[in-house]
Amino acid sequence: MPELPEVQTVINNLKKQKIIDLKITDVKIFKNKILKNSTFSEFKKFIVNEKIIDFQRIGKYIVICLTNKKYLVIHLRMEGKLFILKENEIKERHLMIYLKLNNNLNLCYYDSRMFGTFHIFNEQEFKNNRMINKIAIDPLNEKFNYKFLKEKIKSLKKPIKSVLLDQEIVSGIGNIYANEILFCAKINPLKKANILSDKNLKDIVLCSKKILTKAVKMNGTTIFSFKFDKNHSGGYQNYLKIHGKKICPICKKPIEKIKINSRGTYFCKWCQKQ
Repeated sequence: MPELPEVQTVINNLKKQKIIDLKITDVKIFKNKILKNSTFSEFKKFIVNEKIIDFQRIGKYIVICLTNKKYLVIHLRMEGKLFILKENEIKERHLMIYLKLNNNLNLCYYDSRMFGTFHIFNEQEFKNNRMINKIAIDPLNEKFNYKFLKEKIKSLKKPIKSVLLDQEIVSGIGNIYANEILFCAKINPLKKANILSDKNLKDIVLCSKKILTKAVKMNGTTIFSFKFDKNHSGGYQNYLKIHGKKICPICKKPIEKIKINSRGTYFCKWCQKQ
């Protein structure tokens, strides 16, 4: 699943494509299930003839800001991809929807799993939407520090791995980066959140910022299929220390793999002691 670095990479790439100020002239849809709060006719009426004015990120959501204070909010889910393509470059396999822009460009959404979501909001709906408002700040936010984290988790008896995956506590972190952050901080993923020391929390904050910043710089992690445009994948998979590995890079002992919240969790029981 695309996590914070992958979503930010997609946004960074879209901004480089020089589609800001381009007008949406038409919409073609192949799978109506992608539209979560509108019919296709409502969606088309809402966005056609509006211009793209900015791209933003809220947690793992991509927010496309349009003229007339309108917003298109996209979640890539497991396999979603957004590409800018010319008309003759569009292939229909796994294509769910595309927005026709002027200059012969198209914003195309591909999704082999068909889990992605598109929502439309006017300004008031966007400000008051619970889906948006419940998303916590992410580790790259300057307000994310150990005091913030301590307040959020002080009464939680869940494993810290589960807590880091909860987008209402801290946003943007998914399975891969949660494994990497906890290994970096030398914290066992099963350790209860409410018994973590201040040092533990400071280490989580420091490692989160360090790892996610580098992952954004490396255009995210590609293990299976992540691409931020039709020709480019991420590079941070070459820097993973624990996720998907068999031998600990520090103590050289076997890495454990267990399930937490049904997610594959990699850790070293010698370096990340309970």
